[in-house]
Amino acid sequence: MAKPGLGPDPGGVAAAAVLKRAVELDAESRYQQALVCYQEGIDLLLQVLKGTKDDTKKCNLRKKISDYMDRAENIKKYLDQEKEVSKEIPGMSLGFCCESEHFN
Repeated sequence: MAKPGLGPDPGGVAAAAVLKRAVELDAESRYQQALVCYQEGIDLLLQVLKGTKDDTKKCNLRKKISDYMDRAENIKKYLDQEKEVSKEIPGMSLGFCCESEHFN
């Protein structure tokens, strides 16, 4: 069943499924996968928006698209920062080795 505001059309159902998965991955801190799903879901919503005639539905879709884009942008910034940190301090985001043989 489609989420309210997405309509019963296949594009809306597909978008809802992909975005639901994005939110799940986001909640699990699997940001790279979540970002991919957010991007795919946003693309699907944009396709639904193009085919929508109802102004109220268009407004709701634009709001959802904007919200998901904001979250995707925040994740992208976070991932970019993580990448920079790992360049500056190798191993920082991957964790440090704690075996005593490395301290001798």
